[in-house]
Amino acid sequence: MSKNYRFGIVSKEVIEDPELSLGAKALYSLLCTYANKQRECFPSISTLSDYLNISTRYTDKLIKELKSKGYITRTGRVLKLK
Repeated sequence: MSKNYRFGIVSKEVIEDPELSLGAKALYSLLCTYANKQRECFPSISTLSDYLNISTRYTDKLIKELKSKGYITRTGRVLKLK
């Protein structure tokens, strides 16, 4: 039986930001597990919500928080991580 392990590299700047909510930090960490070498990813909002056990509305709010702080940018479905 083989297991598919995912991991991501999370910026220390994000983790140490006192103004960033815990939910936003968790979402950023999850996004890092989806990111490719260019630090881009495109998981669906519902997938992210399911993994974090939160509503899609709250996930959207956390994405907006990360965008406003400059930790991610969004072009269509593609999220670019800092």
